[in-house]
Amino acid sequence: MAADNTPNGPPRRILALVTTGGFTHGTPVLEICRVLARRGHTIDFATCAGQEGWVADFPFVSRVYSFAEGPSEAEYEAHYRRMLMHDPAKGIGPALCLAKTTRRDFIVADFFVDAAALDMQVEFGVPCAVVYPQMPFLMAPVPCIPGQPGFQVDMTALTREHASMWARLRNETVILWALPHIVPWMRWRNAMRRGARVKHKVPSEPKPNFLVLVNSFFGLEMPKELPPLIAAIGPVLADEYPALDSTSSRFMDSHSRTIYIALGTHVILPERDVLKIFSGLVLALDAGFINCVIWSRANGEVINLGGVLDGKHPDFLIPLFAPQRSILYHPNTALYLTHGGGSSAQEALFHGVRVVDSIKNDGSLKRVLTLGIYFDQLSNSAKLGIAGVGLSLDKFTFSPEEICTKIGELVQDKSGLFARNVERMKHIARVASKRKNLAADLVEEVMYDTELRFDKNGKEILPMHLQTADARMSSWRAKNWDLYTAALGMLVLPFVGDEFVQITESDRLNNNSDKATRIPLSPECIRGGQVMLLVPVVGSGRFLGDGEQ
Repeated sequence: MAADNTPNGPPRRILALVTTGGFTHGTPVLEICRVLARRGHTIDFATCAGQEGWVADFPFVSRVYSFAEGPSEAEYEAHYRRMLMHDPAKGIGPALCLAKTTRRDFIVADFFVDAAALDMQVEFGVPCAVVYPQMPFLMAPVPCIPGQPGFQVDMTALTREHASMWARLRNETVILWALPHIVPWMRWRNAMRRGARVKHKVPSEPKPNFLVLVNSFFGLEMPKELPPLIAAIGPVLADEYPALDSTSSRFMDSHSRTIYIALGTHVILPERDVLKIFSGLVLALDAGFINCVIWSRANGEVINLGGVLDGKHPDFLIPLFAPQRSILYHPNTALYLTHGGGSSAQEALFHGVRVVDSIKNDGSLKRVLTLGIYFDQLSNSAKLGIAGVGLSLDKFTFSPEEICTKIGELVQDKSGLFARNVERMKHIARVASKRKNLAADLVEEVMYDTELRFDKNGKEILPMHLQTADARMSSWRAKNWDLYTAALGMLVLPFVGDEFVQITESDRLNNNSDKATRIPLSPECIRGGQVMLLVPVVGSGRFLGDGEQ
């Protein structure tokens, strides 16, 4: 039972909502809710059937709701196999809220199910927060970052600072290239929503009217200005994690330069790529850059390498499950080969270096070698390179020789820059990891604000306290275009008026001149067959003839 009051206000019922994407999408949402539970709030969890076990390590969850079945394992595998062949250079183309007994006071949702959460906000007035793994696309755009975060096709142009004009152009137009694919998808989604009798659109303004929590931090993300309703609150990591088992502990204690390999739950490499990685590792072992390998396999992943799998090779350990954070924390871990997923990138930076003098290359430095496959892994690989903590491989072109060369470059670190940057990023990540408390603060702020800014009839009395005023204005007013137009008019009007007066005066003089020269000829004006020029004398009523002055 919740306490009578939390430190910041009365306890409330909060729903954590995660559907697809795997457990790594559920963890940050539940970790934020763990902080809220400590403050006395009641936490419920809603997910697809078959995923109810995700709450095993989160005993504070009071109730679990199951939706219909999510994607099957076969559908997941087919999807990720398609994405394995995705070339980023080609672009991105190829009911709990009605009754008082079930209504929640707030929803914390993963971004894969943001539309459903936002529908609850629109239809029932339940405020929500959406957790993104990186800066959200189509939100808070800034001129210094070309294109949409996570969808850039040229990783040399994550900012405009050192990017070529061609790279910037490619990133800015990637959405245009994808329109033939985006438009049918939008039609399909809108038809599905109409079929479910949803009449409103999903909110998609550059400045949101809901809370956006970004599970990342500046240093990994490219810095930019954010409106108050968007906050970088990552890395969201658990305070505790599994310790090394006896086998892993003995193995690591006896090897001073370990490379740890984990390529994610959903990455399914073809056999030829597995063999290339294995060959590169053997070359690195022979060169003395490393002296052992721990390769964490995903469930169902088969590495057909005979004796290695049977544990007969003394320098290889390939467990079905590896306590990743404990391995990264171990002083004998020298290098981490990762797919560059959000959680993996953050854990690599968080555990960083365990020595004070980061310039000494004593084998306890965790540099990163990334093999990005799809989605945010590609941009994370580029970001880790920009941060100076690692190097990356291209999934289409990497070779065993390249793997060996880059392992040597990272481990030897002749300039000491990799070590320095790993130490720098470790400190930044550890400070930033405390911001999951900020995430809980913002949830409470928005929740209590929403409760008390509506009257008993549901009429809004005041706007959201964290929403900037321009989000509620037209662009014409918010960007002062009306003021600029009026100012321009005031500047131009005198010139236009003066020009109008000059034209009018010129027309008047021309009209008078026409009247003065159109003089009818009388017989007296003709002498001897010649026309006599008569000039009117102003104000005299007579004409001067030839010879008169």
